[in-house]
Order: sequence, then C-alpha cells, then structure tokens
Amino acid sequence: MAAAATNVNVKPLNGAEGYLRWKESMLLRLHTVGVAHVLSDEPPPPPPAGVEEDGDAAARRKWARDDAVCRGHILAALSDRIFPDYVRHRTARDAWDAVARTYDNADAASAVAQRMLYDDLALDGGSGAPAPLLERIAHAEALNAATRVTLSLSDAELAEMLCQTVLPANAAAAIRSGAATMRDVWRVARIMEAQRIRREDEALHGKCRKCGRSRYHGCNCMR
Repeated sequence: MAAAATNVNVKPLNGAEGYLRWKESMLLRLHTVGVAHVLSDEPPPPPPAGVEEDGDAAARRKWARDDAVCRGHILAALSDRIFPDYVRHRTARDAWDAVARTYDNADAASAVAQRMLYDDLALDGGSGAPAPLLERIAHAEALNAATRVTLSLSDAELAEMLCQTVLPANAAAAIRSGAATMRDVWRVARIMEAQRIRREDEALHGKCRKCGRSRYHGCNCMR
C-alpha cells in the first residue's frame, strides 16, 4: 500500500489556485494507504473509567496510527509558505477541515461572478477556437454545481439556459418540444457531435471505410 501511494503525485498546495485538484488527489492518496476513514468516521470510544484495557484497545491503537499517518500526508502536501498555518492541528480531521475552511470554493468566483460566466460559454479550446460543444455543456454544469445552493439553476433552468446560449436554434427547438431536461441536452448534443465528427471524417478522408472507393463517386455502401 505504501508503495502504491507514492505513485499518487500531489503537487503541494500553495493557495486557493489548484485546491480542487489538490483535494481530489489527496483523497486518492489517503484512500490508497487506507487512512481516509479518519476524516469522516468517529474514533473508538475511550475505555470506561478505571479500566486500562478493553475490547476496543486494538481499535484505538489502529485509529491513533491511521490518524497520525493521515495527518502526516496532509501536512506533507502543503507548501512551505502555508505549512506553519496548519501544523498546529493535532488530528488529521482538524487539519483537513482547517485547509477546507481557507480554500474550499476560494478558487471559484462568487455566485454573481459565476452567473456572469454563463454568458461566455464559448470557452477557449486552446488555439483560440471555441471548445467542443460537449465540453461547453460540461463547463456549464460545473459552474452551476459550484454556485451556492440557493442560487443554482434547476435541471430545467440549466437546460433552458443552454438552449439559449450554446445550442443551435434547431437543436434547441427539438429539446423544447417536451419538458427540457439536461438529459435531453446531452442526448441532442452527443448526436450533433457525432454528426460533426462524421462530416469532418468524410471531408478529410473522402473514402468509404467499407469498400475503399470514394463516397462521392460510385460508392453505394451508405445508401
């Protein structure tokens, strides 16, 4: 288990930026070494007064060991800059919660700013061109999930927003023909993306994969 944990690379946390990736990577590491349970489970109860050893003694020793290992992993994954702020916490859960209080949602915009981001769902695909349609929808879902619960859009509201901002008019009309849901948005978007890929493939290769002849010059395979 210890050897496997070393394969989970965790970039030291140095502030709000990157907290979400750090958190998920840390959980993976802590689950790998089998100590993540101390972050959520309650420790074994202390022995009754006047009793030094009881049936839970072994469980308490294991808990103390797991808690120390978990705390050590958490502190080791903090940068030198912020390490002194959290080393004072004596248990893994206290250290974990303290880091979360500082950075959880700190790298997300405020609810109002998140709503403004919905107005620009073009997204940069890396070369200045818009990101693929499915990525834009996933981005909108992530923004909505990050918004405070009281201000987040319902499933139907998010579907309608995407119909207005991301999907072509004909696709939006097909979705609105019934009670629009995100399941409908994903279904239509995946069909559109498959059609786009097929068109690009035909334009690039221009040959039928079945017979090898040009689809535009005598190929009847797709007819």
